[in-house]
Amino acid sequence: MRPGSLAFLAAFSFLFGCSSDGTGEPGQASNPQSGPSSTTSGGAVKGTPKDTQTGPDDTTATASGTVDVNCTPGADGTFYALKVTQLGGGKEIPLCAFQDTVVLIVNGASGCGYTPQYKPLEALYTKYAETQNKKFQVLAFPSDSFNQELDSDQKVSEFCTSEYHITFPLTTIGPVRDDSTKNVAAQPVYKWLYAQPGYSAPVAWNFEKFLISKQGKVVKRFLTSVSPDEGSEIDKAIADELAK
Repeated sequence: MRPGSLAFLAAFSFLFGCSSDGTGEPGQASNPQSGPSSTTSGGAVKGTPKDTQTGPDDTTATASGTVDVNCTPGADGTFYALKVTQLGGGKEIPLCAFQDTVVLIVNGASGCGYTPQYKPLEALYTKYAETQNKKFQVLAFPSDSFNQELDSDQKVSEFCTSEYHITFPLTTIGPVRDDSTKNVAAQPVYKWLYAQPGYSAPVAWNFEKFLISKQGKVVKRFLTSVSPDEGSEIDKAIADELAK
């Protein structure tokens, strides 16, 4: 993993299901409250106990590098004005650190039939950010908005580390859509996404993806069922944005 890299993820008329067998039909998670036996904590990456320690005053440590937390925030209302909180570490990561970077945002869950998409997401991150040394980032938002996430950051960290060896950043668990029954509102990044022209419909299920350009604009949205495999439309869209 290169020294300076980050580690840290159309309107819809129907739901795309997240059954435990991945068939695409709505269903319950397969025992989503039980965590694996791994003891990794602090973030969904290998070696996170040390990785989530605070670095110098002007940086925040992540799994394979540091982020400049003194980057200049964008104007109010822009992607680069926002911040996220790192999974397990409690450290704020300013999104201005991702200027001139193509970012793929995904709302994840550990007990979903689509959870295996974490594997090709990690492969895309490795392909572009690590192997090709491109300015590309996957930023995942673990969420229990669809009742398929584990009940703590540590359990999510353990699961994502032991099952999928994730090295891109995940944020602390949070809602990705408003839900009056739970008395919760979508977190700021998702409020921003829904405020962008043409993207007002809330995510319909886990593992929808939004592609952010180097200029901090939403350029593509992909349904849950569109897998980020090698050669997929997601892969091609990333390559196109990186080439601009």
